[in-house]
Amino acid sequence: MKKMASAYILKNKDSFSYFVLLAFDASGLIRFTVMLFHWPITKLLDVLRYNNAALKLMIFIATVGLCEGEIEAVARTVLPKFYMDDVSMDTWRVFSSCKKRVVVTGMPRVMVEIRSPRSILEPIMSSIHALVMHSRKIELQPVPVIFNDGRLVKRPTPATALLILIWIPFGMVLSPIRILSGFILPMWIRTHAMSILGCQIIVKGKPSQPREAVKSGVLFVCNHRTLMDPIVISTVLGRRVIAVTIKLDLVICPEGSTCRQPFLLRFSALFAELTDMIVPVAVNYRVGFFHANTVRGWNCMDMIFFFMNPRPGYEVTFLNKLPVEATCLSGKKPYDVANHVQRILADTLGFECTNLTRKDKYKVLTGKDGTVSYVSFQDQAKKVVNNFNPFSH
Repeated sequence: MKKMASAYILKNKDSFSYFVLLAFDASGLIRFTVMLFHWPITKLLDVLRYNNAALKLMIFIATVGLCEGEIEAVARTVLPKFYMDDVSMDTWRVFSSCKKRVVVTGMPRVMVEIRSPRSILEPIMSSIHALVMHSRKIELQPVPVIFNDGRLVKRPTPATALLILIWIPFGMVLSPIRILSGFILPMWIRTHAMSILGCQIIVKGKPSQPREAVKSGVLFVCNHRTLMDPIVISTVLGRRVIAVTIKLDLVICPEGSTCRQPFLLRFSALFAELTDMIVPVAVNYRVGFFHANTVRGWNCMDMIFFFMNPRPGYEVTFLNKLPVEATCLSGKKPYDVANHVQRILADTLGFECTNLTRKDKYKVLTGKDGTVSYVSFQDQAKKVVNNFNPFSH
């Protein structure tokens, strides 16, 4: 009889945090709170060796009333990143080297059997796919997760989840104060006011302002981290930036969509044909509890969630203006200029360049290309009402 070896692929053997993630991103704060308050009961059941009962209780609280599609969506867009962060690399190498591999788990299949659209190439799939899809070739080194969704930044262990729950009331009060101060206060004092309110803005470099820029304008080309990138750049510059007016500053994010991980999506080459006055701007942000971008959620809440973090921060680095010989004016192809700017920003931020696009991101996270159809106000109102009731699905 052949010998069989077994080991835990994930370092954390407690699955509680993954059910909390499902509860928060599939239903919201109410189910998240109920899940957290039941943790002592599930822990007691584990101590008394009623592990199966504890697991069933967590499954029930996290999924009751939810449609399978909603659970699948969270499993596809949220969980892979946290699975990946929790993978034991030593176990992974042994697991990958075996000819025959079997994964056994007590978690619901819908939470671990993660699939991606067939149109997406293997290199951009999350490594967690290989854990549960045995027909695929498994690499010795896991492929990093590039696209992920969900609002929570950290894996919600019981202690972290409790800390988040305690902070949320303070964050809900602090966020509108920070937002209003940014809109009401004059430009020259906003950065100092944000610092007093716990928001740090770090500026490196100085935007070049040659004489010809006064007449022709300047094109600030930045990577895209959140929807607030142009707002932060405007605050740092001390003047408003308008995206359609010539002879004024213009900010453009040629990635076309945000990316949370240390990667840059492929840059659209359209900006290279607008002007030869191109100033690359590297932007990055820091959050503690909540992400400030989303695909499945409401984008209008991005700014609110960003300022709900205890100490959110932004870092803006102005680089040198591209020399004329590096622009289309000297005969360079637009895509060559775009690729050059992408490499400059990646080197500055310590990120990696990719050929992935906005459509690739949405195909991974939603199974669609990001095109949305018109939704009536009545349908939107119904969705808002249903979101307040975690058992309405």
